[in-house]
Amino acid sequence: MIKIHLTPKWRKILVKYSVLAIGAILLTIFLQYRTVIYDAGKLLNFIFGSPLVFLYNSFLMFLIAACLDGIIRRPFFNLALLLSSLIIISYVNINKFVIRGTPLLPEDFQLAEQASSLSKFIDFGSIFRVIFAIIIVFITANVLTKLTKDWFEPISSPDAKNWWRRHHLTKRFTIIAVAFAIFLAVTSFIRHHPGERTARIDCLDTSLVAWNQAVNYEKNGFIVGFLYNLSKFQLNKPDGYSEEKILSLRRKYTKQKKQDEKINKRSSLKKAKYNIVTILNESFIDATRLKGQYDFDGDVMPNTRRIAAQHPSGFMYSLDYGGGTANMEFESDTSLTNYWANTVPFTSLLPKLKTIPSIASYAKQNGYETVAIHPFNGGMYKRNIALKTEGFDRFITESEMSFKEKDANSQYINDRSAYNQVLKEIKTHKKKQMISLATMQNHSPYNPDLYPEFHFKIKNMDDEPEKKASVESFLETMYQSDKYFGEFIAKLDKMKEKTVVVFYGDHSPGVFEKTNDHSDKKIRDLARETPHIIYANFKLHDDSGKNGRLPTTTPNCFNNTLFDVLNVKKPAYLYLVDKVCKETPILTQAYYGESAPFKSTTLSEYELLTYDILGGKRYWTKK
Repeated sequence: MIKIHLTPKWRKILVKYSVLAIGAILLTIFLQYRTVIYDAGKLLNFIFGSPLVFLYNSFLMFLIAACLDGIIRRPFFNLALLLSSLIIISYVNINKFVIRGTPLLPEDFQLAEQASSLSKFIDFGSIFRVIFAIIIVFITANVLTKLTKDWFEPISSPDAKNWWRRHHLTKRFTIIAVAFAIFLAVTSFIRHHPGERTARIDCLDTSLVAWNQAVNYEKNGFIVGFLYNLSKFQLNKPDGYSEEKILSLRRKYTKQKKQDEKINKRSSLKKAKYNIVTILNESFIDATRLKGQYDFDGDVMPNTRRIAAQHPSGFMYSLDYGGGTANMEFESDTSLTNYWANTVPFTSLLPKLKTIPSIASYAKQNGYETVAIHPFNGGMYKRNIALKTEGFDRFITESEMSFKEKDANSQYINDRSAYNQVLKEIKTHKKKQMISLATMQNHSPYNPDLYPEFHFKIKNMDDEPEKKASVESFLETMYQSDKYFGEFIAKLDKMKEKTVVVFYGDHSPGVFEKTNDHSDKKIRDLARETPHIIYANFKLHDDSGKNGRLPTTTPNCFNNTLFDVLNVKKPAYLYLVDKVCKETPILTQAYYGESAPFKSTTLSEYELLTYDILGGKRYWTKK
């Protein structure tokens, strides 16, 4: 029998890395328990149902701890720092998931500079609990370090004459380099995945999931899920992409544009005598359609329903549930899709570009003044950069607004003020206005004291008082928002100056879990379908879309629909979008689940165009 004799030094090294390994396993369990929002069944399924994935996540956690060992030589303080970081990260993840139904993603860290604005959404009592927990963690680490001071090798050699050797810097840098190199090597296949909706990983007996990150994080662990999403900061080049192909597409749809303009006798937007206003109404949804899951009496949006019955209207299929406002803005502004990028273009893609085709840039070319209005901090989702890239001349935020009324105990400027700001811009500027408004009134949180009284009472949620209060609070802010929209349209009706309005709700609030989590897809879809109206205070060219006749589409189809209703000339690329919207009117990951739409020639062309403009050589826009 072979006996292995370890020197005291190596025994201490072995003990240290054993402590780090055990700590890494426990930290992985802790992180996943918080990732699945304290669901013990899901945690156990992750550990025992997917043991290879669990061990892989634990190994990655160990490599992170080993890397830190080169900086913090005391293992318990090393683990304390890791645990404290995980407490903070998982706290943010839980809050985002509760509000929006999606986990923390790499692009969310690009909003870190807006922490002061985000604080409006956070319960400060819970922050104090987090701080207290971190203090306890480091106190415990200090006690354990003192009790085990003889277990581990000394962190320095006082007798060494050379400062570099005294602090073991060669060893420490070696540890960091080796651990980091191994981490990069063993995660390469995750960070550079091929981008399919599901990518089979045989060595881990699992699949990486593209279409639903909540599922991906639950199935593959927080670390793997987070690393998987790092690829979203750059777009995958589609097959067949080349300058020749893009220029061929441009010639094809430019020719189609000329033929269509001749047949339909489209007028020039430059000669138009009307303003164009797009309104993204925060968390605006027809809640009366959800009465099968939420029992209440009355109509939450009578004014919107009346207006929709008198003008082309229908529903938008939202890209997300409970959040993702900037993605709806991106698609409705540009007519491009986020389907393949599956990121937040405002934060990860548009800041890298100087210009991008959009309704604003097209209106600007045709003599319009372009202005964006958002009654909140202008830096959220980097709108101050993205909107300029899209072609907006001015950006009016909460600090520049002339109207700042808030309802009851709401922390947000209400829709009445937002609409009054739009009216002011129309009245005080002689040139035609292209105005894009993204409201804030209906944004979470939906606190029980938001309004002094609620007009709508939920009858079937007595066993869930907190969720019931949130739903009732949301219904009240929706009811008030609908009233303000009715006031706005009434004022436009009386104005002599012609104005066309594209109105839509960006997504459902994150309070309708019964609908969003329903087993029946038709019912789940109700949590993603929001009102969409094209209003005008003058007779439209095409008025055939009355009372729900507009097709249900994702927001990338809005501009194409608007220009067709107005019968005005539109950019050549919208003729490609037109074909896409007829073949695949709903183009979002959530709609298809584990399946995917048929990859037609049209859809392939759309993917090439989207890549060319957002991440390619931009051949389409070159003269």
